[in-house]
Amino acid sequence: MSAAEKRAGLDGPGDGTGRDHLEATPEPRPAGTPAEPGDGAAAELARRVFTGAERWGWEFVQPPEPPAHPAAQNPPVYTEPSDHEVRSLREHAMGGRNTTGCGCGTLLAGGIAFVAVNIVVAVVVVLLIVALIQATSPNSRLRAAERRLEAERKRARRDYEARTKAWQELLAQHRDAHLSHNETLDTWYPISLTSGPSRIDVFGGTGNGWASLLATLGGPLLTAGQSVVVLDLTQQAVALELAGLATRRGVAVGHVPVPGALLGRDLREEFTSEELAETLAEALGTMRPPGADIDLHTIDVDVIQTVTDLLEGPVTLDRLAAGLRVLLRVYDPGPQAPGPLSASEVESLTRAIDLVGQGERVQNELRYVRAQTELLTRAETVHTPDAPVSAWWKPGGLTVVTTEDQVHRRKDLTDRFVFFQLLHALRKRAVTPGSGTLVVAGADHLGREALETMARQARTAGVRLVLLLEHLREAAVQVAGGSDSATVFMRMGNGEEAKAAAQFIGQEHKFLVNQLTRQVGETLTEGRGTSYTFQSGLSRTSGFNRGGSGTGSTWGSSDSTATSLSRSWQDSTTTSTAHSTTTGENLSRVYEFTVEPTQMQALPVTGLVLVETGPGGRRVVFGDCSPGINFLPKVSDRPRPSLP
Repeated sequence: MSAAEKRAGLDGPGDGTGRDHLEATPEPRPAGTPAEPGDGAAAELARRVFTGAERWGWEFVQPPEPPAHPAAQNPPVYTEPSDHEVRSLREHAMGGRNTTGCGCGTLLAGGIAFVAVNIVVAVVVVLLIVALIQATSPNSRLRAAERRLEAERKRARRDYEARTKAWQELLAQHRDAHLSHNETLDTWYPISLTSGPSRIDVFGGTGNGWASLLATLGGPLLTAGQSVVVLDLTQQAVALELAGLATRRGVAVGHVPVPGALLGRDLREEFTSEELAETLAEALGTMRPPGADIDLHTIDVDVIQTVTDLLEGPVTLDRLAAGLRVLLRVYDPGPQAPGPLSASEVESLTRAIDLVGQGERVQNELRYVRAQTELLTRAETVHTPDAPVSAWWKPGGLTVVTTEDQVHRRKDLTDRFVFFQLLHALRKRAVTPGSGTLVVAGADHLGREALETMARQARTAGVRLVLLLEHLREAAVQVAGGSDSATVFMRMGNGEEAKAAAQFIGQEHKFLVNQLTRQVGETLTEGRGTSYTFQSGLSRTSGFNRGGSGTGSTWGSSDSTATSLSRSWQDSTTTSTAHSTTTGENLSRVYEFTVEPTQMQALPVTGLVLVETGPGGRRVVFGDCSPGINFLPKVSDRPRPSLP
């Protein structure tokens, strides 16, 4: 679609169906014609855009994670039943494995002796003795203790699992309750300016991104009764979407296409001779490279004011160019058609030739001024209501001023002249303080000095100024962050510009993980020992007794032998296993960009980063200005509450 087709859409009832639908507005349907598909959605979008307080977009806020339950740090603990009894019996069984045989032999000997008394009773006794031996043997007692230990372990495990399940259910219920509460929370909050700046600089972005930003911002402003003027120097119809939505809401929308709308207008209605000369000279001065001779501005003012003072009728661009030709002695209206100047005006200007000066420098500058003025007069005339710039500010209305031309030099000069026309209106306080917003889109080429002058005059006049600048170059960086201003960054395609934006947003300290360590170790120790002791002893005692009394004598001898034997066995087994895990994390404190340059390059078309210094200090907010967010669920009508 051509720029002219887009421009035509500003004069009709806008489409306003979304930021990507920047198309020419369709003609009004005759009465009784069925509504086209999407009209309901467009009307609803217009209603939502024009509802609420001023906003620059929406900030997405992720609902908070559920807080930890107090019991989360105290999970159930499994307690292993004591195996003291089993260990004691196991040690006893290993240390007294021969005592059972001796006991059995004694009991069996007693039983055999008892056989002689009663065979039947002996059988019963033997069976009881065998059962008793088995029941009281260390191995039997060990197996019984092991069975009891295993049963206790199963009960402890069942109890632990039951307590763990109840603990997990408690935590799950706690989390589900908070997640249910999060479902009721808003996730999109409007972004407002807490500092109330008089100037907002928007850097980067595309035509569609700017269109979305203006639609999101302009709706609440117009609803509040503000007068909004958009000077669109981009030739991308960035105000078309806002105009379409405003038309659907019954807001007065005006379109001023320049330079065509300037032709034929009497400039005396808004300028004195001196003011017109200064305004046009300022526009011409910004076309010169920085550091040009300042005397050229004085010459421009002198020749333009001289012609304006000597014109008896209306001062139009065509008549002004004709007067400059008279001063150059090249005015020739032709014999067949009367010229734009009267005979008396030609005579007065001819007498003023010597007053202007005949020097080479003056003549060269006079030719330059005449050529630039004639360049404007050769544009195609567009008939619009004859209204001065001050009439563009309509309470609760929108005026879109577009500059489009196929000749680059004429387009450039038109941009500058209309810019300084608006600057002149601000100097004359043509707008009620606090009631207007001026948006200048695509003002990169106007220069730092012109933008700073506009910002200063807008602040003095009580008009809020919004500058949409495509690039963040050296001159723009010097403008950004001025007094009483806020800054918005949109997508930056160029790497150097993205880096400059990241530097402007600032840096902050962060703790970053620079090393992770994990060590896992396992130690297995196993030992086995066996000892055997054998002792044998033999002792023998002999004795002889002899004695007598009277007539008799006695004698005797004794002999005894004792043998001792002892044996002992000992087996020991030792097993131990140790597991160790060591996890380490090293953090380092670094000072890095809050927003990386690559993030600036990867922003969505409607993504933005707002930087302002408000009552709570400097803040950086990430947001999105797409009007379609109005249709999303959980959209709040109030800004995000301040964090404590």
